[in-house]
Amino acid sequence: MSFLKKTNRSLLTTCIITALTAPLSTMVYAATTVQGQVSDANGAPLAGVRVSVKNSQQSVFTDATGRYNLRQIDAEQVTLTFEYIGLPTSERQLTLNQQSQQLNVSLTPRDDIERIQITSQRDASNRALNEYRAADAISNFIAADDMGQFVDQNVAESLQRLPGTSITRDQGEGRFVSVRGLSSSLNTVTLNGVRVGTPEDGSRAVPLDVIPTGSVESIELVKAPTADMPGDALGGAIDIKSPSPFDRDGLSVRYRAEASYNDLSGDTSPKMQFNISDVVNDKFGYAFGINYLDRKLESDNVEAEYDKVDFAGEDVFSVIEVQQRKYYVNRERLGTNLNLEYRPSDASRLYLNTIYSEFTDEETRQRSIFSFEDGELSAFDGSSAVINELPGDAIKRRIRFRTKEQDTLAIDAGGEYRFRDWTLNYRAGYSKTRERVLDENEGRYEYNDDSLGARYQIGQGLPSFDILENGQATRLHLDNANYTLDRAVLVPKIVNDDEYNAGFDAEFPYAFGLTELTLKTGFDMRLKDKYADVGEYELRDVPDASLADLTIAAPDYGLGDLGDGISSGAYMDYFYQNRDQFKEREKDLIENRALLEGQDFDASEDVYAGYLMATVDLTRTRIIAGVRVEQTRFEAQGKQLTFDENGGLTISDRFAKSDYTNVLPSVHIAYDLADDMKLRAAWTNTIARPSFKDLSPRAEVDLEDLDVELGNPDLDPYEAMNWDLMYDWYYADSSLLSLGVFYKDIDNYVVNLTSNNVAEFDGYDVERPVNATSASVKGFEANWQHSVNQGALAGFLFGANLTLLDTELELLERAGESFSIPESADKNANLFIGFERGNFSTRLSWTYRDEYLEEVGDDSRYDIYVAPHKQLDLTASYRFSKAFELVAEITNINDAPLELYQGSKDYTLQWEEYGPTFSLGVKGRF
Repeated sequence: MSFLKKTNRSLLTTCIITALTAPLSTMVYAATTVQGQVSDANGAPLAGVRVSVKNSQQSVFTDATGRYNLRQIDAEQVTLTFEYIGLPTSERQLTLNQQSQQLNVSLTPRDDIERIQITSQRDASNRALNEYRAADAISNFIAADDMGQFVDQNVAESLQRLPGTSITRDQGEGRFVSVRGLSSSLNTVTLNGVRVGTPEDGSRAVPLDVIPTGSVESIELVKAPTADMPGDALGGAIDIKSPSPFDRDGLSVRYRAEASYNDLSGDTSPKMQFNISDVVNDKFGYAFGINYLDRKLESDNVEAEYDKVDFAGEDVFSVIEVQQRKYYVNRERLGTNLNLEYRPSDASRLYLNTIYSEFTDEETRQRSIFSFEDGELSAFDGSSAVINELPGDAIKRRIRFRTKEQDTLAIDAGGEYRFRDWTLNYRAGYSKTRERVLDENEGRYEYNDDSLGARYQIGQGLPSFDILENGQATRLHLDNANYTLDRAVLVPKIVNDDEYNAGFDAEFPYAFGLTELTLKTGFDMRLKDKYADVGEYELRDVPDASLADLTIAAPDYGLGDLGDGISSGAYMDYFYQNRDQFKEREKDLIENRALLEGQDFDASEDVYAGYLMATVDLTRTRIIAGVRVEQTRFEAQGKQLTFDENGGLTISDRFAKSDYTNVLPSVHIAYDLADDMKLRAAWTNTIARPSFKDLSPRAEVDLEDLDVELGNPDLDPYEAMNWDLMYDWYYADSSLLSLGVFYKDIDNYVVNLTSNNVAEFDGYDVERPVNATSASVKGFEANWQHSVNQGALAGFLFGANLTLLDTELELLERAGESFSIPESADKNANLFIGFERGNFSTRLSWTYRDEYLEEVGDDSRYDIYVAPHKQLDLTASYRFSKAFELVAEITNINDAPLELYQGSKDYTLQWEEYGPTFSLGVKGRF
C-alpha cells in the first residue's frame, strides 16, 4: 500500500478524535506566567528540577530541555524554589511586573562535592533519580555519565540493571529485554520517540544489541503508561534518546577509544566513539556522534536432546543426540546520530533527529553430531549406556558460514510551541529496519566407514560419551578424512520493516479557569509495512568430496575433543567454484519449494489513536485520569500450500485482514506523604499485538516428519488490566528507597496448539497460534540507591534492586497443570558498589537472574528451562584531566555460561561458555 493511500482516515477515527478534543473549545485560560531554563554549573540543562512557588501548591518539573513554565501566578512578588536531587536547593525572589517573565537559574554543587573531582557515576545517578521523581508514568531511567557514556556495551545490557528487567543473551551479549516477566515481543521500542521495527522475521521483539550505547544519552523504561503514551506496551515501553545539542553548554567534544581482549578467543577488538555538539547564537544547535566496534569472540557449546528410546522391548528415557559446537563470531557495529535543533524564542523549538545503526554479524559454526537413537541400545541402567551398531550416517560433521547484516534508521522532526495559555507539540517520523542473510550455507558431511559403537553417561548435567571401535575408545570420528559430503543447506533471508508515524499533543493548563486542572489531548498515527522472504532449501545431489580437503588445525575447545578443525572459507570457496555440481534431487523439489515460499509474507498494520487526559493537582495529590482509543487495521498476503492426493504441491496467494478498536482507560495517583516520600498508584489497560509471523497467512512444512506450522490471521490482541503501587522515599541526598507491587491480568494470551485433524493437511501434525488461555503476573520490586557525600566513606555509592515474580499460564494441551509464563524468572537482582574520589572512579556490578521456563513440551520431561545466570563486571577509571581519562573494564569476571536443561537439572540441554573480556582505553572531553 502507498503511504498516501494509507493516510486516509476512517470515519470512526475522525469521530473519536473529534469527541476527545471537542470539550477543549469551552475553556477559559489564565494569563500570568513565569518561564525559564534551569542548568548546572557547566551550563547543561537539568531535567526533573522541581520548580515551586513558595508557600503555595503551584509547582512544575523541568522538561528534558531543562525548561519550565509556571502559569497564573497572582502575587506581585513571589519566591521560587528550585529543587534537584544531588544539588543544593536554590531560591529566587521575583517581582511580577508583566504578563510573561523569564527567569533562568543555574544550580551549583556544594563545596564538598566540588572537592570530589570526578563525579561521573554520581551525576548519571542523579540525572536518573530526578527524571524518575518527575515522571507521571511509572518509569525507570538510565542516564549517561558526564562524558555522555555508559558502562555497558549495548542498550540491552544497560537495561538489565533496572528493577523488573532481565535479558536473554546471544554469544554472551545481551540481546532481548524481558520486562516484569513478559516476553520481549510484548515490549515497544522507540528511538527519540519514533517507533522502530525489528529485523526479526517472526517476532515483534527488537534486538537491542544492534544499538551501541555510544549513540545514546538516556533510556526510559515505562512500566505503567499514561493515556498520552501508546497503549500497546503490555510488558514495557523502552525509549532510547540520542544527545541533544542543548544538553551541554557551548562547544563540546568527547571521545573514547579502547581495545578489548576476549579470554576464550584470544583476540583483541577495537572500539571508538566520537561526539561533538555546539550551540550557535543561543538559538541553533547541532549534535553529531559516531561510534564503531569490531568485536571478535568465540564460544564453546554442547547441546543434547532427550527422549524415549527402545531398550529390551521397553521405552526408557535417555539421550538421543549430542552435539559439540564451536562458534567463531566477528561483530561490527557502526552507529551515528545527527540532531539539529532551533530555538527561535524561549517559547518555541524545532528539531530534526536522526540515528542510524549498522550491525554485521559474521559467524562460523563447526559442529559434530552423534545421533545415538540410530544405534542399538544394548545396555542401560538409567545413567550409563552402551550403544552398538551406530551407523555412519548417525555420526556427522558440519561447517556453516553466514553473514547477518542489520541496519536501523530513525528520523523524526517536530516542534514545540508554548502559547501564553497552552502548549502544542507536533511530530512526524520514519523508521527503517533491514535484515539480510544472503550467504548462509552449511556443508553437511557424514562418516563414511564401518559402524561404530558408543558409551555414555547421563543424569549429572552435561552428558559425557566415548565413541568405540570393537569396544575400545577410538579417534576415528575426529579425523576429517573419514567424512564425505552429503548435502549443502542454504538459508537465505530478507526482512524489510518500515514505519511512518505522525502526531500532536495539545496541553491546556488551568482548564475552565481551574488552577488545579490541566487537560491534554492528542492524536497518533502509525503506518507499518513488514515484508519477510525466508527460505531454506537442500542441495543433495553433490560432488564426491572429502572433508579432509577442508582440514585446519584443531580448535581450542574446552568442553571435550572436537578433533580436526574445518575451514569455513575453504568450504565456501569449494561451493562457489563447483556451484554447478550442487543440485536439487528430484524428490526434494516439492519440499524445497514449500520451504522457500511457504514462510513468506507481506503485511501492513495501521494504528490510529486519540486520547484525552486530565491532570488534577491538589494539596499533596496529583491525579491523572485519561482514556486512549486505538484502532488497528491489519492486512497480509501470504501463501496457501495445497497438497494433492499424489503429494503434488500447489502454491497460491492467500489474503487476510482484520480491523479492531481498543478503549484503554487509565488512572494514576501520586500522593506526597511528606516532602521526601511519595506514594504512587496506577490502574492501566494495555494491549499487545500478536507477531506478524503469527498473524500472517503462512506455512512451514516438514515433509519428512509430517509437521506443519501455520499462521493465524484471526488472532485477537493480548489485553491486560494492570495495577501498580509504588512507595518512594528520598531519605538522603542522592539516595532513594523504592518499594512496589504490581499485578497484570492478561486475556487472549497467544499459545501454539497442535492438532492432526486439519483438512488441508491430512495426516500432518499442525501447529498454529491461538487465543486459548489467560495469564497473570504478580510481582514485587525493591530498589535502593545510596550516595555517601561526607565522612570517611565520602565518594562511595551503593545500589541494589530485587524483583520477585509469580506468573501463571494455563495451556489447553496440558489441562490441570499450571505453568509460569515463558521467559519469566521468579527472581532478578542487581547489586553495585561504586567509589569516586579525587581522580579515581570504580564500580563493581553483580547481576542475577533466576531460572525460567523457555518452552513447554508434551509433558514435564520435555519442558525446557534456562538455568540461573550470575555475572560480575568491574569498571575503573583515572582522570588525569577532563581531556584524558584512563579506563579499564572486565566483563563476565566469573566466566558465567549459558545453560539450558530439559525437564530436570540433571539433563543439560545446552551449555555454552564465552570467557571474560578485558578492556583498556582512554576517554575525554574538550
